Amino acid sequence: MKPRTKKLLNFAFIFGTLAIVLLLGVNGQEMSGAIEALRSIGPEWIVLCVLAWAAYLCIDAASVYFFLHRQGYRITVRYALFVSISGIYYSNITPGATGGQPMQVYYLKKRGIPIGIGTSALTVKFFSFQFMLAVLGTVLWIAYGPFIAKQVGRSMWILIFGYVYNVICVSFVLMMAVSKRLVWFFMKLIVRAGAKLHLCKDPAATLIKWEDVLETFHSSVLMITRRPMDLVVQLLLGGAQLLSMMVVIFFVYHAFELSGASYGQLTALGIMLYTSAAYTPLPGASGAQEGVFALYFSQIFPDGIRLMALLLWRFFTYYLSLIVGAVVSVLNGFRPGQKKDRPSADKPTDV
Repeated sequence: MKPRTKKLLNFAFIFGTLAIVLLLGVNGQEMSGAIEALRSIGPEWIVLCVLAWAAYLCIDAASVYFFLHRQGYRITVRYALFVSISGIYYSNITPGATGGQPMQVYYLKKRGIPIGIGTSALTVKFFSFQFMLAVLGTVLWIAYGPFIAKQVGRSMWILIFGYVYNVICVSFVLMMAVSKRLVWFFMKLIVRAGAKLHLCKDPAATLIKWEDVLETFHSSVLMITRRPMDLVVQLLLGGAQLLSMMVVIFFVYHAFELSGASYGQLTALGIMLYTSAAYTPLPGASGAQEGVFALYFSQIFPDGIRLMALLLWRFFTYYLSLIVGAVVSVLNGFRPGQKKDRPSADKPTDV
């Protein structure tokens, strides 16, 4: 299938999901109440949601910018923002968010950043975000266990599955950092099993690809372990980025003048939602995010408000990035000739 066709199918799936959500709202006679609820929202809450989205983007860019500068490679803040929104956009339109990092590595290479360094920057950023998701998720689950159990109800198995999946991913990344041989052993077992199940067409090529990924990641770990404070900064940025996404639910909740749930409770439930749906191998986890929101927040947002709350939350955590990313992608495609920036500093001698 051609890339353009895949892209169109992904967009069709994304907006098809949105159409289904709207149709369900109409059939449930929630649309009229949702429109009335929307009219009552003060503009300050919309501004706060936009600022939360902007913070998410800026922190993502700051992570890449900081890593590259610490390694001696210079890019502008503006270009770091471009790389971030491009990565978020392509992650949102590809199944399993597989398209974001390759595009970011490509754009960084156009500014003279070696592929290995660019991949390392993105790998460290990804690990920091996932690690903080696991840590904050665990802490908040312990702190607000009864509240979460009450809201999630019979859907607890979805949360447990997502939580275990995320912990396994983080543990696997940590294992990659500690023992390259052990990871390589498991990789070969997985590829061989995939070949026997006819899920892997070319085992040799797959192993070569994963060997390169493993080598790059291990090199990035060695880079950052020589500067432990750099890792602390990356973890703090990952936590801040996660919380900037979660605060949107808090703003939407108060935009409808609701009360009874605290910031901590809403943040905890938001992280549980993200943990439950993020692993779904669909573009932007479309369908899963909306479905889990409807399950987990059914007691938080009353009838007549729930549909609009879902749409507002999804717009500021997903569709806004999709729109801005698409515009930036189109404008970048029309640029007549891009000047290739070279790193302004020599390669570092201490990494």
